[in-house]
Amino acid sequence: MEVYSIPVLVISLFLIAVFSERVIRYVLVLSKVFGLSEMAAGFILLSVTTSLPELSVSVVAAAVGEGGLSMGNVLGSNVANLTVIIGLAILLSGTEVLVRGDSQKELVQFLFLSSIIPLFIVQRGSLGPILGIVLLILFIYFSVTISYKAGKTEPVEPVNKTDTAVVGLKFASFVAVIIVLSRLVVDSSIDIAAFMGLPPSIVGATIIGLGTSLPELATTMHALKKKLFGMALGNLLGSCITNITLILGVSSLISFSEVDVLAVQSIMFYVLLSSLSVWYMVGASERIGKKAALFLCLVYTAFVLQQVGISIFIF
Repeated sequence: MEVYSIPVLVISLFLIAVFSERVIRYVLVLSKVFGLSEMAAGFILLSVTTSLPELSVSVVAAAVGEGGLSMGNVLGSNVANLTVIIGLAILLSGTEVLVRGDSQKELVQFLFLSSIIPLFIVQRGSLGPILGIVLLILFIYFSVTISYKAGKTEPVEPVNKTDTAVVGLKFASFVAVIIVLSRLVVDSSIDIAAFMGLPPSIVGATIIGLGTSLPELATTMHALKKKLFGMALGNLLGSCITNITLILGVSSLISFSEVDVLAVQSIMFYVLLSSLSVWYMVGASERIGKKAALFLCLVYTAFVLQQVGISIFIF
């Protein structure tokens, strides 16, 4: 293990938290400038940008013929987002998530529908351009629907184009820094895991999936602290939808490789379990509290243990 791996990991995690708060501020400004609602801003601006680490990893994997790794990264990230990320965001921020409005509930429904898509990929056994086109169309449909039903706010008047350009540039810069830091977290985590003797499959399913989800954790936690529930849900759930539609869609366009069905099946159970859990929590009580957050963290713990080879039966 490189001597600098642990310091790089700690410092990168700290800087991600600091820069993510800046990203939230810029998103608020840009959403007002463009007249986007809180939910639409979280889905369109935050979810896509915070999913760029997954996009870079998945596209590179698909380009070199590792379609299984690409899909594994996407599914692993979704399991992390819907369990430990949302759980830690609630526990660390001390704020439960309140679900308000039909648009937020519809976002959860879109999440569940998109989570079923990998089942068809398992049956197909490979990625391909037709699948990629279908997934990209679904992403556009979900984006337009959420933006329309979430409504709009009045744009800031007057709009100073120079100030808007500066804010947009700062927003893009901080997002780029977060992506770079996330990659450092992943690389240093892999180095530490290798030193500890963990197999690559476990690293791919847990450390890489969790590492590329760090931007979602930081931005969601800061959004919850500011009581921006729509933005938090739009970011977190939108990131999961973006992973399966946009990222897996782009990966499918450039990859014809086969997918390891057995490896994917071991993850699919937890993808569906986490999606159903969030769907039930939102539908039953219209909130995700601390007890629910603890349950989601336990689900992720069970997922990690299964990757190690210890089967945990939830039901």
